[in-house]
Amino acid sequence: MFKSKISKDNLWTQYFLGLLLLSFYYLSYRYPLKFNSSDTSFSYSDTPPIFQAGKYAVFAGISYIFFALLINFKDKTMLSKGITKNKWVEIFLAIYIFTISISSFLVSKNDYVLQTGIFFSTLILFYLYPYQNLNYKKIVVCIRIFIYLSIITEAYQLFNYYFNDRLPALGYPNSISVRFGSIWDDPNAFAMIVSFLLAFIIKDNVSKVTKIILTCSMLTVLFYTLSLTGIGAFLLSFPLGYIILFLTDNKIIYLRKLLKIILYAILIIIIYKFIVEPSTFFQEYMSSKQDSIAARKSGFSYFNEFGSMLGLNTNPLGKYSETSYINLLLNFGIFYLIAYIFICFTSIYRLAKIIKVYKEHVYIQIFYAAFFFMITFMLGMANSPLDTVFPLNLMLVICIILSYTKNLPNSITKKPKNILT
Repeated sequence: MFKSKISKDNLWTQYFLGLLLLSFYYLSYRYPLKFNSSDTSFSYSDTPPIFQAGKYAVFAGISYIFFALLINFKDKTMLSKGITKNKWVEIFLAIYIFTISISSFLVSKNDYVLQTGIFFSTLILFYLYPYQNLNYKKIVVCIRIFIYLSIITEAYQLFNYYFNDRLPALGYPNSISVRFGSIWDDPNAFAMIVSFLLAFIIKDNVSKVTKIILTCSMLTVLFYTLSLTGIGAFLLSFPLGYIILFLTDNKIIYLRKLLKIILYAILIIIIYKFIVEPSTFFQEYMSSKQDSIAARKSGFSYFNEFGSMLGLNTNPLGKYSETSYINLLLNFGIFYLIAYIFICFTSIYRLAKIIKVYKEHVYIQIFYAAFFFMITFMLGMANSPLDTVFPLNLMLVICIILSYTKNLPNSITKKPKNILT
């Protein structure tokens, strides 16, 4: 076994950063190598199995090293300190989601059911060896770098398309359906992470000019994804998020923010109704999406096949529909679906409480990002199988881990700084 010479919190920081880097950059091979799916991409080839499995190998590798170092600490588990009844429930649910997903994969040999719960193993490690404090400064720098690289990559891809006719993964020649997904080359997935990045930018310790530039850039990235689910979930996440924050904190400031969002929403509706909807581009794009819309609606028909069993399925088949909630129910059953939703909802609540206590803290942008991402993720699951979309399913677990933060460093100074310091 490895011998650890660093503190448990420092070890957790390295592991946490490893998970972030895996989430942020693993899919960066897609655009330069033109790997995705030949079924949905005009000029791309199918991703080789080694790249498909690689993310799990990397995840397993860093998790094993992390665990091998952790077991050297004398304070091995939370059991010695006592666990509340609520914590026991959450431990059981996390283990249940992970083990049912793994066992279903072993039975069905369907990697789709594996992707749903494999990353929840990280939660089990956290319950056994919880951190007290992460190095939030390093996490902030890591996210800031990703924001800049995402914008730069998007700009390069747009330049390459307009001047060199280089199509992204979801792009077809002589078509309005050319969709960009920045560094992941996945427009649907990247549209979902925009709420994380934008919430971070809004609360980050940078100048107003920098915030405006980054915000406009990120909204442009969101627009070019042409992801109806992603854009819809993004637009709903902020008003819903501020309602939750108001109910949690009961501060008038959140009502003011909500009022501003409502006014912006009215403006967006007016622009949509009188400018976007009548446009030829929108009409042609919606016409091209009819098959996708029909596929999402057809998912509900599977309930007729399962009847009152509600998915208590001994032979899970993987993807039944474009809706995560239907897939979870029909593959694993009602209890699994409830467990998944319960963990997500309680994590959103814990993040709201952290924001309430530390709303002016120098590192609070991390928790705003996690809070709004989890809301966006839960909304997006209603119209997309996000539980199996990497790296969103790993980002979900990362945000759940952040929700267990107990204390932040004492410094609460919020001054605009250089973006990388």
